[in-house]
Amino acid sequence: MNIVDRELQIALEQVEADSWEQLCRGIPAELTETFKLTVAREDDVVMTHCLVADRPLNNRAIGLGMQRPCTREQIHALARRFIATEMKNFALAISPYANPAELAQWLAEVGLVIRGHVVKLVRDNAQLAENDTVLQVKEVEPADKMLFGELSARAWERPPIIAHWMCAAVGLPGWRHYLAYDNGQPVAAAAMYIDGHYAWLGIGSTLPQSRGKGAQQSLIARRIQDGLALGVRHFIAETESFNTSCHNLMRFGFACAYERPNYGIPLTEIKTF
Repeated sequence: MNIVDRELQIALEQVEADSWEQLCRGIPAELTETFKLTVAREDDVVMTHCLVADRPLNNRAIGLGMQRPCTREQIHALARRFIATEMKNFALAISPYANPAELAQWLAEVGLVIRGHVVKLVRDNAQLAENDTVLQVKEVEPADKMLFGELSARAWERPPIIAHWMCAAVGLPGWRHYLAYDNGQPVAAAAMYIDGHYAWLGIGSTLPQSRGKGAQQSLIARRIQDGLALGVRHFIAETESFNTSCHNLMRFGFACAYERPNYGIPLTEIKTF
């Protein structure tokens, strides 16, 4: 997809960066220490380090070169910052619409290579066709935030303490969280963050024994319906690959905007400079 609207190019990255920052900053302080989590923001670039989880999702920089062009010094400083953590799987997430053209050269100068891609998806505000899924979806109230968190942690097969991270944004302005129910029991979770005319869809998970029943399709449909009612013009999401989650989103009108590379160090070395 060729996106010519610069505002949309920026929003595709910024709404993800802003939602991730809020999700991380919403964690209780004592758990932030447990996770060894730090969150920083420089202009529109959001950076996180989680020293107990060596994964690109937890250790990354988002929003580079979008609102304002990157500089060579900025790329060098970010590389030093992430390499100093000794995390081997950090990511500088670089949109293909990031500026300036010299960005790829500067990344190479500091020894960073493409370590993978994220599929970035977008949908306009076209009305939904009739949804044929059967699972009931309910919006989560703040009093039930731990129900959302606990189900998410179980569905992702993560330690119970992760529940506090998954539900950290419940009740925050702009956020809506949902649970899908099968025979009266919650089986899947998902969230939506709205900023103006843009909505980010994420934190989707389904209990292993309940997959294949249309839970995520029901949650996608509900979030689109609610977003349209609130004036959303573009819905944004990302998946790790062209996987089941990606195909579920495409079924509801999402299209691949681009595949965004994650830049990190080669697996076999840690470069200092």
